[in-house]
Amino acid sequence: MYLVVMATAGNQRYIFSSGKRQEIVGASDLIARVNEAWVLEALAEVFQGFDKDTWRIETHEAELLVAAAGRITVLVKDKPAGQRLVTVLTCRALEEAPGLDLCGAVIECPVGRFGEVLRSSQSQLASVRELRPGPEGRFLRLPLIADCASSGLPASAVRREGPGEPSQRRSAAAMKKLAAYPGALDRLGRRVSADPKTMREMVDQLGLRADWVAVVHADGNGLGEVFQSVVESANGHNDRIQADSLRDFSLGVDGCAKRALLTALDRTSRELHRPGPLPVLPLVLGGDDLTVVCEGEVALPFTRHYLEAFEEETAHDERLRPLLDALKRPHLGAGAGVAIVKRNYPFHFAYELAEQLATEEAKKVKQWSSALAFVALYESSAPDLDRIRKSVSLSGGSSSSASPYLVGAGTGEEPARGRTWEDLVRRADALSRRDELGELLISRGAAHDLREGLCLGQEVAASRLELLRNRYSGDTARTQVLEQLTHDGELMWTVHDGNEDKHVTGLLDAMAALPFLAEAR
Repeated sequence: MYLVVMATAGNQRYIFSSGKRQEIVGASDLIARVNEAWVLEALAEVFQGFDKDTWRIETHEAELLVAAAGRITVLVKDKPAGQRLVTVLTCRALEEAPGLDLCGAVIECPVGRFGEVLRSSQSQLASVRELRPGPEGRFLRLPLIADCASSGLPASAVRREGPGEPSQRRSAAAMKKLAAYPGALDRLGRRVSADPKTMREMVDQLGLRADWVAVVHADGNGLGEVFQSVVESANGHNDRIQADSLRDFSLGVDGCAKRALLTALDRTSRELHRPGPLPVLPLVLGGDDLTVVCEGEVALPFTRHYLEAFEEETAHDERLRPLLDALKRPHLGAGAGVAIVKRNYPFHFAYELAEQLATEEAKKVKQWSSALAFVALYESSAPDLDRIRKSVSLSGGSSSSASPYLVGAGTGEEPARGRTWEDLVRRADALSRRDELGELLISRGAAHDLREGLCLGQEVAASRLELLRNRYSGDTARTQVLEQLTHDGELMWTVHDGNEDKHVTGLLDAMAALPFLAEAR
């Protein structure tokens, strides 16, 4: 038999290549169509009578194993039929989603070597991808041609966005994204239990009226290793058990992510006392991947609830439970990055920052723990996470952020002390607490004085904290609130991060998060 592997690449680059909200939403829908509709239609075209639920490779010509987040895995008996499947699907993507990078490979899979072939399939797919021109090569610039007004690609048509608006040049990729927009609203509405009209209002709210918006990117922790462990632990070289385990794992994780999204929306709505659908657009939701655009005030509580719900769902999912028991895992975890920016900030920069936060900070926790890292960006230049973290640093150059913050079951672990969601909320609450006359217990000036002390070094920060303690010595309420800002009585403490110890503080994160934490206000 043969293993057919297909995958899209650069999904987020394709989605955020334009700053137009309608094109962003339409692009997300085109990617979703690859594994939700197009692959099934391609299988039905190549293999007459194909049924994804009943067809198995032992009795039929093909078997669908994985179809999620732009990744597709199919077993076929005939190599030319597998090649036709790749041709049908990639040609459709070229026609209906120009600019989307979809590639496929057909790999021989001898009996008893399914796990070995699966492990090497991604590297072989990458080799095939490198041998053919990328999407940029499809949009030639010679002879000279006008640019698209939204994407910068060569324009292919002139389009009027609405009544009374001027006509603008649009590329083929932009036109297809705009054409997919109405269908995208319907699909997104089904995911979040809202009608297309409500979804359209959400897009307008995020694009025209919201002051702050956020890009949230979440990804499973160590799922690549878990994925391989699932296959390797599936009864040695028994291909059928391995294939079924692979399908169960893929469907289980995908279902958990979708249920976690609904749970997070419900919990966030109740926490913020905002009835009705929240302004959250799930642009990517498949497998363990999640990318959403939402209002700034919604971003942090939504991300926290999503990570907790994802852990809960994976702990009790019927498909995953036997696999996790075999691997001695209580549940799966995820890491999330949240980039909160002004409404008109370029979304591709915001996504890159959110992805960096997820991969370089949040996903460094243990594989079965979940964590989130965030940045509220007040500057207009292209973001660089290392520069942002070190822009307020201690003497010696050590980063002063306590990020990432653990949520869910991992908050009881020793590395989480002082770095949990509850710690972040507690410190933000201390900065917003007021007395009976409405005066802040810790003034903004005092908070910024402590922040300045952090920039000047550990000794200066400790001295300024002690000065405030002396000033508030006769005021019990202010003394208690001041202690809420500390960890074991200190503004800074030492954590072991990788191969080095570093000083961290939670004050800076609390000050950044305060405008976006209704729970602490």
